[in-house]
Amino acid sequence: MFNKLTGTLLNTASSFSIVSAVEKIKWIFICFNLVYVVLEVSVFSFLAEAVGRLMLSMLLMLIAFSYQCRWCFDASRNVLIQFHGFKLGGGSIYSLQQQDVDYSIIKNIELKEVHNTYKVILHVKDSQQAQFPEPISISLKVKQHKLPALVQQCRKELMSQGINVVGQFDSVSRKDWPTFSSVPLDQDTVKAFIGIKLFNDPIKLQYPVTLFMLPLPRQYFHQVWASSYISFMAALFILYSSQNIVAATVVALFGVAVSAVRRKLICDKHYTQGISTPNEIVISENSLVFPRVYFEDKQVRQIEKSAIKSINIEWNWYKAGDGDSIRRQYRRPFVFRVNIDVSNGESITLAGQAFDSNKFVIALSQLGYSATLTQIPKIAAVWRFYILIPMAIALLGMTGFGLFSLYIRYLV
Repeated sequence: MFNKLTGTLLNTASSFSIVSAVEKIKWIFICFNLVYVVLEVSVFSFLAEAVGRLMLSMLLMLIAFSYQCRWCFDASRNVLIQFHGFKLGGGSIYSLQQQDVDYSIIKNIELKEVHNTYKVILHVKDSQQAQFPEPISISLKVKQHKLPALVQQCRKELMSQGINVVGQFDSVSRKDWPTFSSVPLDQDTVKAFIGIKLFNDPIKLQYPVTLFMLPLPRQYFHQVWASSYISFMAALFILYSSQNIVAATVVALFGVAVSAVRRKLICDKHYTQGISTPNEIVISENSLVFPRVYFEDKQVRQIEKSAIKSINIEWNWYKAGDGDSIRRQYRRPFVFRVNIDVSNGESITLAGQAFDSNKFVIALSQLGYSATLTQIPKIAAVWRFYILIPMAIALLGMTGFGLFSLYIRYLV
């Protein structure tokens, strides 16, 4: 049965299991489907469509219930089973990943907090480093006030099976993100870019570049926004002369739309110069290929891994949270720039918003590229404020104008 204190540890007569944070997400899906089934049954009819919806919901709940991502310490076989897939009872339906580790090669199990995530880390003996070059870990989702109970029971169960346990999720062994500084890209820091991973996705090797999102030279700034200037002045004139808010809003939005189209046309002309070629960044184990849009001579570059001096990734959290708080907020990284220095003195700067930069960082780590993550004090996705702030001002203006009209009509 599940341990009532933590909901993360599972005991049977001959085994002890640690349930990952990823697996516990399934209970949210099951609860929503259960509510739907209850509501469906309350108004149930024997129509084929209603029966089909009910059966589909029950099937989805069964599939979600069978999903497992956990470590099972089997005392009868002295084997650690790392299972990720679908299983009902003792039978495996479909395995995404399964690996057996014999107790004889386990050096210790470490309980450690890594970048605001509670991890159980498996370390193998030095003689087995070739088979397991990097430590294997599983992430836990546990409330902070339940940590002591989890650590105590986890230590008790593992040590009873002869496995050495070190650490206890305390501040002594904790590995934190240093604020606004540089850290190497490794198996721990890359987890922030991976996020929640339900399946073993293949490494993405090709990254299409969105020309519209590339930065333009300053000489094009007023050319892009000229239509917006005119439309905003026209909108203010309409608002002043006729107080027609709807017409003024439509005119202003039309000018912004024209500016967006104008920017796309200018970007296409500036970066491609009328030559239609694939604009993709390609990464492999041995080299990086960059499209012609990044270079003044408009030639494709292939940079060998051995020729790369350094890769510096400038980033910041999209939504900051308090790492020491009991209620930790969800955070995800936002890449501003990827700066690549080559041994021949050339420097390449990739704008993070122009391609899938988060998956590019993951690929750099998984393919063995040496890189540095530099957190900078810059607001992520600042463009959203250009949309939200005018919308908020327009909403306040419309509300104020409406209240003023009511005052004139009924009170004066």
